[in-house]
Amino acid sequence: MDFIKSQTSNSKISSFGMILILFILLVIVTSFVYSSTQEDSLPDDGLTTLELSRGFNIYNRTSNFSLVTTSLEGEFARPFPPSHVIPPYQEFHFEVKAYNSSAYVTYNVISGSEVVGNIRINMRTTSPAPVPSKTIIDFINGPIRYDNGGTYVNIRNA
Repeated sequence: MDFIKSQTSNSKISSFGMILILFILLVIVTSFVYSSTQEDSLPDDGLTTLELSRGFNIYNRTSNFSLVTTSLEGEFARPFPPSHVIPPYQEFHFEVKAYNSSAYVTYNVISGSEVVGNIRINMRTTSPAPVPSKTIIDFINGPIRYDNGGTYVNIRNA
C-alpha cells in the first residue's frame, strides 16, 4: 500500500510541474507575439528614437521689418520646423541634425505689406563635438545687415 501511495504522490507532483512549465511557456509565447504585433502599430511621434541635433537661433533685431519664411530645406531634426514670421525684436529656434548636416531657411524681409529684401541662411553641423557649428549667409539683399556666430544670426537694420 505504501508503494501505491508514493506513486500517486509522484504523479501529482510531475503533473503539477508539467502544468507549471506549460503555463510559463504560454506566458512567454503570448508576450512575444503581443510585443511583435505592437511594434508595427507604434505611433511615429518622434519620441521612439533619440536623434542628436544642434540648436540654431535667428534673431530679428530690426526695428520695423518682419521676417517671413519662403522656404525651409535640408536636414532639420524632427519635428520639421513650420513656416513662421519673426516680428521685430523676436527670434526663432531651429534644431539641425548633428552629423555633417545642412539646413536652409529663406526669409522675405517685409515692411508693412511690401517685400523689401530677402536673406538665405545655411545652418551647418560637422560633428557632435568639439567642432563648432556654423551659419553661412548664402545671400542677402535689402535694407538689412547681419552678424553671425557659430549657432546664431542677428539680422539688423542697415
